[in-house]
Amino acid sequence: MEEKQFLFSIIIPVYNTEKYVTKCLESIEKAIDVDCEVIIVNDGSTDNSEQVINNFIQKLPKKFEGNFIYTKKENKGLADTKNVGIEMARGKYISVVDSDDYISDDFYTIARKYVDEYEIIIYDMYVVFEKSHKFNYTSRAKRDDKDNKLVALLNGAMSGSSCNKIIKKELYKGYKFPVGKEYEDTAVTPFILSDTDRIKYIPYPLYYYLQREKSIVANNTFVTAFYKICENISNVIKNRNGDFEKYKFVINEFFVDRILDILSQDFCGVKKEFLENLQKFTNSNKETIEYIINSELVFKGENHYSERQKNMTHQIFIYLKDSKYLKVRSLLNKRKIMNRVRKLLRR
Repeated sequence: MEEKQFLFSIIIPVYNTEKYVTKCLESIEKAIDVDCEVIIVNDGSTDNSEQVINNFIQKLPKKFEGNFIYTKKENKGLADTKNVGIEMARGKYISVVDSDDYISDDFYTIARKYVDEYEIIIYDMYVVFEKSHKFNYTSRAKRDDKDNKLVALLNGAMSGSSCNKIIKKELYKGYKFPVGKEYEDTAVTPFILSDTDRIKYIPYPLYYYLQREKSIVANNTFVTAFYKICENISNVIKNRNGDFEKYKFVINEFFVDRILDILSQDFCGVKKEFLENLQKFTNSNKETIEYIINSELVFKGENHYSERQKNMTHQIFIYLKDSKYLKVRSLLNKRKIMNRVRKLLRR
């Protein structure tokens, strides 16, 4: 029997989402055609997710016989689950849908119009709060105020996410989601965006992202997320022959354009932990920090800083490189005092 040919491979990572996975699968069933395969990867769930999934598959219409594939593996985390799904995928394009999220009925119908011309299709996201829908909002995947298309996408909301994007499978070659790391998407998706200019942005929220109270994102502050994301990015570039120049827009977005605000937040926390964080950050990102300094990326890249802030940010990177963490603290303390004075003068 001739093996089925698939246009889209939809990967659904599952871990203890028995409460949500049916809604996810129902939305995908409504959105797909027979040239789509759905790969459900159970990352060692300890709840009733497996039973819920098998019950759903058994009730599928005959036209989808063989289109839904279920596999269960040892619990190794979300990154490993995505890697397994991509390895199994037979379609030309990869789509990842988290098992507690869901998609619009026309998610793949719209994508079909563009797959021959483009290698990546990107949608806006609609953020759905589990406890109170009055806080729901649309998350724009592209900034309208940026001239460079890649910068606009990297600077948009959810730029690191794999879920609101349909990506040609070939582009994943050479990339693996880092097992055991949080924010694993940032070690893959921003780099893939940098590897092609054949990207189609659809300015509609066709992916519904559930914000659960106990999710990884909800349980991390912006500060802790920053440190983890930067480490992921530096590790990828080092593994790709240290080509910092090729990925300068990624570095500019995730390092340069965020560091001053993030360090200012961290500085207002526990002082001892702040200095320890600076040391860990420097050790994890030495080569990246050196590139930022030597290329003068703070001055030459597109960021939101004033001239004074650019000088301060560049100096912070120099102090980090030289392990002068007390100097960084002193700079941030001066900034804090100046901001207080400005507020008093405005009053």
